Amino acid sequence: MRLEVEAAGKRRQLEVNGDAGALIVTLDGERVPVRLQPVAGEECARLWVDGRASAVRIREAHDALFVTVGAERVEVRVRRALPARVRRATAAAGARRVEVRAPMPGLVVAVAVEVGAEVRAGQAVAVVEAMKMQMDLPAPSDGRVAEVRARAGQEVAAGQALIVLAPEGDGR
Repeated sequence: MRLEVEAAGKRRQLEVNGDAGALIVTLDGERVPVRLQPVAGEECARLWVDGRASAVRIREAHDALFVTVGAERVEVRVRRALPARVRRATAAAGARRVEVRAPMPGLVVAVAVEVGAEVRAGQAVAVVEAMKMQMDLPAPSDGRVAEVRARAGQEVAAGQALIVLAPEGDGR
């Protein structure tokens, strides 16, 4: 999952890959292995970075996350989700289709399109929640929804195709 976040007045590029047991976090180009273990309820966890453990609490309020690590509390705002990775697939007739895939394991919160709908590049086609953050998954290009492979409430794996788009003018 790639995000632009704002914390302590600074905008930063954040990419998170893997699962909570073995995350690879890239912050402004610097790669850091991280492990996150839930401790109590949905808000508390133990965070390991560079072999050191810290207690972490993540609380969602309105449009921000309040992250407490040890005694330090930081307000984090997800400014915008960066485009999700997409993968091109070849249809039986040879037309190129685009699959919008889940960037990491999570829960589908909403599917904003149905088969046959026309979409524009950048339009949100689904919303996935992972690690208490919701991320809009945008259509990478203009097209028509050829398949919807996920539904709200469904758990999905990293890389799982959620929506398949056919190029504009493809009547299938």
